[in-house]
Amino acid sequence: MITSDIYGKLSDGREVRRFTLANKKGEYVQIIEYGAIIHAVCVLDRNGNIADVVLGCESGERIEGFGRAGRVIGRVANRIKRGKFTIGEREYSLVCNEGKNFLHGAGDDYGKKLWAGSIEGESVVLKYMDHDTVGFDCDVSAQVRYRFDDFSRLTIEYDFTALGDTVMNPTNHAYFDLSGAGDIRDHDLWIGATYRAEKDEEGIPTGGLIPVRGTAADFTYLRCVREAMKFDDGNYFGGGQRTYDEFYVLDKQESGKPVADLYSYNVGRGMRTYTDMPGLVLYTDPGTKTETGKNGRVLGPYCGICLESGFIPNAVNCPEFASPVFLQGASLRSTTVYEFYTR
Repeated sequence: MITSDIYGKLSDGREVRRFTLANKKGEYVQIIEYGAIIHAVCVLDRNGNIADVVLGCESGERIEGFGRAGRVIGRVANRIKRGKFTIGEREYSLVCNEGKNFLHGAGDDYGKKLWAGSIEGESVVLKYMDHDTVGFDCDVSAQVRYRFDDFSRLTIEYDFTALGDTVMNPTNHAYFDLSGAGDIRDHDLWIGATYRAEKDEEGIPTGGLIPVRGTAADFTYLRCVREAMKFDDGNYFGGGQRTYDEFYVLDKQESGKPVADLYSYNVGRGMRTYTDMPGLVLYTDPGTKTETGKNGRVLGPYCGICLESGFIPNAVNCPEFASPVFLQGASLRSTTVYEFYTR
């Protein structure tokens, strides 16, 4: 069953609708039109208790400045080095908003736009027309479809069409905490990737691959995040804060098999991730900015963990990776599923 109501208003007075998708077990997911955000995912634990396992903002009046929300990031998530790339004979130069580099769509970030939402059968569909202002020199027609079923599967379907030659790499930036209100370092994690993308001094992929086995980035087996962070010879974290912002090149998986598994032993709640995209970003919130989220929870260090599907960041400049380039009229259609379970 899907219902809708008014979540709140933006600073310019525009209303933001909220859609609630409920299953037969009493679990539900909430999606809001601003940023096509996954606002809530309320699912069972091993004892039959329901808790919200994504971070989010309590009210619409604060949503525009709130950082830890499950936004759809586009048209290109993550970084493009120096904001430059070439398609055919043409070089593009984008607005750069993270020092000398392009990050998360710059001023056109889809996660900070008001989408148009509607209910279509058992789905919530959100649409946005990107009229470029940052240097792509073409528009993109974007659609995201959300479904939540009786098997506790949240499905995200991206359908983006290029109205000119361009780069497209959307993702969802949901921060998960499967315990409901704990420290994500106590979660166990498996990722189906034996290699991570090599990064330069600015944290941008170069096209190289680095084996993860035997390092702090090794999640080729179900491993406690806290223990993985402790397993460091001083090279991986470089003596800084122990947190992840890692780009995994996924191994080829059998059809229908997950690419990641996140589990909270404390409450017996897990989440398997499935995707048809070639990469997965692992991000653990370092808590450099404290915010107050839903239900008054103070969000600080290690309050959330992100598992973001997509192309490898900066892949447009790395021919070694799957290409995020789409020519005029071509469409990017991809699916990511978060499947929640108890054990």
